[in-house]
Amino acid sequence: MPPVPSPARAFIMAICLLQGLLLYFFFSAPETPALIRFTHNIYGQTMALVLPVLISLAVTRLKDGRVWASIIVFTLLLAGLAAWAKSNIFANMTDSILVPFQLSLGLLTFFILPWLQVQAFPPETRYRYIHLAACYSQNILCVMLTVLLMLLAVAVVALWAALFRLIGIEYFHQLFYDTPLVGWLLYGVLLGISIVTCRTQPSLMNTTRNIIRFILKGLLPLVAFIALIFLFALPFTGLNALSQAWSAASLLTTMALSVLILVNVVRETDSPVKPYPRAIRLMVNAAILLLPVYAALALYATGLRVSQYGWTPSRIWAMQIIVVTLIASVCYSFSVIDKRPDWLPRITQFNKPLSLLVVLLVIACNSPLLDPYRISVNSQIARLDSGKTQAKDLSLNLLRFDTGRRGNEALVKLQENPAFTQDPRLQASLKNMLAQTSRWGAYSVKEAENAAKNYRIEDAKKQILLAKGASQPDDSWWKSLPELENYRSTLRDCLSLEGACIINTLDLNNDKQKEIFFCNTFDTPSINCRIFARQAGKWAQTGELYLYEGKDKDALIQALRNGEVRPVQRKWADVQIDGKRRVIHYNSDND
Repeated sequence: MPPVPSPARAFIMAICLLQGLLLYFFFSAPETPALIRFTHNIYGQTMALVLPVLISLAVTRLKDGRVWASIIVFTLLLAGLAAWAKSNIFANMTDSILVPFQLSLGLLTFFILPWLQVQAFPPETRYRYIHLAACYSQNILCVMLTVLLMLLAVAVVALWAALFRLIGIEYFHQLFYDTPLVGWLLYGVLLGISIVTCRTQPSLMNTTRNIIRFILKGLLPLVAFIALIFLFALPFTGLNALSQAWSAASLLTTMALSVLILVNVVRETDSPVKPYPRAIRLMVNAAILLLPVYAALALYATGLRVSQYGWTPSRIWAMQIIVVTLIASVCYSFSVIDKRPDWLPRITQFNKPLSLLVVLLVIACNSPLLDPYRISVNSQIARLDSGKTQAKDLSLNLLRFDTGRRGNEALVKLQENPAFTQDPRLQASLKNMLAQTSRWGAYSVKEAENAAKNYRIEDAKKQILLAKGASQPDDSWWKSLPELENYRSTLRDCLSLEGACIINTLDLNNDKQKEIFFCNTFDTPSINCRIFARQAGKWAQTGELYLYEGKDKDALIQALRNGEVRPVQRKWADVQIDGKRRVIHYNSDND
């Protein structure tokens, strides 16, 4: 690796410290009306996350015009990707867009950075694989060193704050835990130290690299053996086991990628030496030769999910990873059967175009070419229109929270879809989903306040069903219901659809007073029941029950409507010790 002169080292430290300040500004600074437009700017966040790290790892000489020109081109690419990501951000639901986008930026930076770093090498040897491999390994070691330094720093800072807190001095605890600026500045300093160390201590990096290679060299035969015996056992179990497993594709892809990565670590660059004794090397070769089977099985498992449920953003990303894994596996298999005397001689030729393929796919998935959100929304709506997916089975949550603006526009259009307009339950579900501000059922504070303000007892009595044989609760309970529920999604569901919620009255504690058994059956994976009782003259929630019945849910709802609920006393009692009741949690077979 080219040496880094002193001015470049000082520049690296300064730009890493600047990144800490920028990340504080964009992610942790107090939100004020004057600055919120800038702190939530996706262009600024993108540049702050990527460019300082890119520059500090790529620049060797401050006047190297070739490197700076490459960084400018990459900056324009980042701006284009950020613009496309911004076009799909909807209201305050940004995580489903920004998190995959930021992971894409990390992956893109990892694979593009070595091509910028080699610009500092002599022109005649600039793009030799040995130089690219050295840059990749240096960057990986830099990440590992940075993580290690930060973990140690966190431990020291925690000890520092705890020691002074022990003697009543809270200053350092507040400084480190309640002042985000200090944390981001510490991050910048540690990042700068890590990068300067990795770029100026070649002997330390070579020693560390050799130690890691030695460890992983012993791991490759074990992983190869596992890969072979799995494929040997698969014909005896059949593919049905894969189709029924939830994470089959991810496990298969992980195994294939593990072998590919370990092979790259073990195979030293441009080295003619064959590793391992002949028998072990043949076993490793056999595992590499059969890697396409793993990728093909993962492709089959993912394709099966797509045919059953359609495309989703996560499946599209998974498909890209599997396709790259399949192509790499096929290339490495060809390298095994190569007649040259070296071990896997063509790997160095395959890795360069494979890294560029990853770059192109990441760019395509963050552009109109392979936009996962557009493809997912079109797939789900097409399945609904064709009848492959019933309206009741359509994932409204996916469209609302996982596909950004495109998914929310599709939800608005669904309000005119006959399947939803003709079914009151589906129509209410769609309306509630559009009003939600989080996938866990939260609503905006303003809307919750308005709903509680407009709450009417007579409307609630019309919407909430009284089970057969149950007595009408006191008006005091109806009046306190918004406060009891804090106008949570349960009460909103109850008022959205007549009969969605059911009330029963039962004496559950043998005090001759009936408690209220209040169940929500509206479009949820489980039926949620709450028990309310009068305590000290006020109504309060005293218990909760979740019923997971799956296919028998309709029968359970009918039983709740018919009032088929009876108190059942516990067979085993609790105990009293030292004048206090102690609750015993018995085994399920005995309680």
